[in-house]
Amino acid sequence: MAIDVQTPVPVFDGTTISREEFYKQFYTPQKPVVLRGLWKKYPAYTKWTMDFFKQTMGDIEVALYGNRKEDISKTLQKPNAKMRFNEYLNLIEHEPTDLRLFLFPIFKYKPELLNDFGYPDIVKGYIKIPFMFFGPTNSIVRMHQDIDMSNVFLTQFHGKKRVTLFSPDQSELLYRLPFNVHSTVDVDNPDYETYPALNYVKGMSTVLEHGDTLFMPSGYWHHIQYLEGGFGLSVRTVANDWEKIFGGFWNLTFQRTTDNLMRKIHDEKWFIYKKTLAERRALKAMKHFV
Repeated sequence: MAIDVQTPVPVFDGTTISREEFYKQFYTPQKPVVLRGLWKKYPAYTKWTMDFFKQTMGDIEVALYGNRKEDISKTLQKPNAKMRFNEYLNLIEHEPTDLRLFLFPIFKYKPELLNDFGYPDIVKGYIKIPFMFFGPTNSIVRMHQDIDMSNVFLTQFHGKKRVTLFSPDQSELLYRLPFNVHSTVDVDNPDYETYPALNYVKGMSTVLEHGDTLFMPSGYWHHIQYLEGGFGLSVRTVANDWEKIFGGFWNLTFQRTTDNLMRKIHDEKWFIYKKTLAERRALKAMKHFV
């Protein structure tokens, strides 16, 4: 039995939605939405294609990450492979692979690309450090929360991807690992015997296509599957309240430092401890439903 993610993320016309409407319906109450065509007025909307990136910056070397089997409590830090950017783009267009390019600081290599887009005025407080994400067909971005707890606007420019979302109030039911922003749960193949709290989880899902921008509120869990080889870009805004802002700062400093240190000292024991604590918290959260 699959996890209940049948509720669709609502879709609005991003070319006509006003700031007042966006704040009232989605930003202030922290509800996800797909804003179709939000970036239509910017050159990037039609200019950024696979061929464009191959021709303009194909010679740079990029670090790639795959779905290797490792301690699933760890954030990927060491790449699986490196290759020229144009070779990688050809690979994800024409051949099977699991190699992804994420949090890619493309503007470091070609800063003039910043002239191809702006920051839509439906919201304020942008963190103007955009990143791009590239992936092949059927590759998976495992479920996680963004460590800085920012609000995310994820825009798809090429290909399709399925995004599954869970609100942060379901973190314990999702077996969130302490000192981490990941879970040991496999959303695609849930093991209800090992993770019985998943019986009470409810999520949302959507398929992003060219020109779709998904607003993911602060702390939302997300799982992504590339249905086609393609790429997107994310921009962020500061979290809506001080508790979340402090939470992001805590994650980036004390929490991550502690986690990295404990893995170096007691790698396997530390992971078992975190997993055991996540299971205890999930069982406690289940009592509200049983």
